[in-house]
Amino acid sequence: MKRELTHTPEGVRDLYGEAYRRQTEAEECIARTLAEFHYEFIRTPALEYFDLFAGEIGTTSANDLFKYFDRGGETMVLRPDFTPSIARCAVKYFSESGEPLRLCYKGSVFNNKQSLQGKLKEETQMGAELYNDGSVGADAEIIAMAIKSLLSAGLTGIKVCISHVDYFYGICEKAGIGQELADELFSCISDKNKEKTEAVLSANGIAEPYRGELVRAADMVFSAEDVKTLADTVSNERSRNALLRLLEIREALKGYGLEGYAVFDPGMLNRYQYYTGMVFRAYTYGIGEPVARGGRYDRLLEKIGHAAPAVGFMVVTDDIAAALSAVRKDTLTIALGKGRLAKEAMRLLNRCGISCPEMEDKDTRKLIFTDEEAKISFFLAKGPDVPTYVEYGAADIGIVGADTILEEERRVLEVLDLGFGKCRMCVCGRPEAAELLRHHEMIRVATKYPGIARDYFHRTKKQTVELIKLNGSVELGPIVGLSDVIVDIVETGSTLRENGLTVLEEICPLSARMIVNPVSMQMQAERIRDLTDRIRTMLENG
Repeated sequence: MKRELTHTPEGVRDLYGEAYRRQTEAEECIARTLAEFHYEFIRTPALEYFDLFAGEIGTTSANDLFKYFDRGGETMVLRPDFTPSIARCAVKYFSESGEPLRLCYKGSVFNNKQSLQGKLKEETQMGAELYNDGSVGADAEIIAMAIKSLLSAGLTGIKVCISHVDYFYGICEKAGIGQELADELFSCISDKNKEKTEAVLSANGIAEPYRGELVRAADMVFSAEDVKTLADTVSNERSRNALLRLLEIREALKGYGLEGYAVFDPGMLNRYQYYTGMVFRAYTYGIGEPVARGGRYDRLLEKIGHAAPAVGFMVVTDDIAAALSAVRKDTLTIALGKGRLAKEAMRLLNRCGISCPEMEDKDTRKLIFTDEEAKISFFLAKGPDVPTYVEYGAADIGIVGADTILEEERRVLEVLDLGFGKCRMCVCGRPEAAELLRHHEMIRVATKYPGIARDYFHRTKKQTVELIKLNGSVELGPIVGLSDVIVDIVETGSTLRENGLTVLEEICPLSARMIVNPVSMQMQAERIRDLTDRIRTMLENG
């Protein structure tokens, strides 16, 4: 097939006209702000050695890098992130000086993710790095510069959420929590899922006071007073020092007159392995993810060749341009999966004092329903689409089955197990297929959920399988010889029994969950916390 030569590859774009002007003006405003703080621009090559972004140095999985071999056999990559590149320059050209070093940058970064989910493969980033200064003042300078950069670009309604990695790791260290359990807790706390956090801690025998301290980390947003109270009661020195550092940073921000933009979240964790202290994310209305992020990474330069403290931030200027053209919403928008799930969800919300009689009109052709008094809007969507609406911020909250969340793998926070719609994700087949599973033989698996099936067989069971995606009655697979087994949802098991099939292995329990957009969690924290607290109380009281 002849390729259309005027079309760009997937994940990249041309920028021109008004969109180009708007983004360029924002970048110029940010550049002026960086200059006011006496940061000097540096340009690094887009092409770097793979080793610079491997292991603990990088922020991107090796599978998501653009890689190739040069003629000498070296593995090369297109940079996915500026920080290691700028750190390399700091070590190479400026390591002899112990004076604070202020560098800034602008350019393209690249990712090669298989599922872009609407994201660009090439983005424009601007940012700054401050080396040889491990002080509270340096942390505050970077946060202040990030805030002023966003304000100068024309953004309003900014909220900056600040955390410190040592709060979480200090508790884990004191409680004797190993890396595997810490990773599981990391996921629960990052989702702000208090119930799941508590269940994991209980299942692993983690006692007080560590259990309460980690569950507390799953709260949404902390004021300075909340942080002070937590610092007074936390049971270990490492975590206490982390919290006191956050309070010192807030005091330093007063010198810039910017403390009003800051909130705190000791449970806001970061998967990037090079962060060692303060981390922060900046949020605004209009886009579904942070508009700026940064933190302290005091061990990164040592891995490159010269130990020195470092702190920095970056913004994706493509996102700033999108936020500038977005319309701010006054309502809280909830997306519901169509069918029985939506009906059960509305019953639960009605018990919490939230109703929408319009949704009960079976003849209506409206797509969005609004409770004007409560300032809450609802819309119905197909289950697999709900996490997508939430990820992109089109909906603040979604109610959908856990199977959909697992399959879609969207960047959302799973905050509550709502308890209804309970069932199981299982491997099913004829009874004799159990031997194939037991001996880890190569088998065919038919399923509507290839993501869940792949994760279970490849990562959990370490069994090689051939996956076959079906959209209809997957039970037909083993019956007609298309597959050896199926992966599907099982509620009562009656359909399986009537067709000579049985549950062979259970993958995970399922039920309806509440998911939240990460930006909405910060920008509408009080409303979302109030709603989740009401639902949580309702569930606890039966």
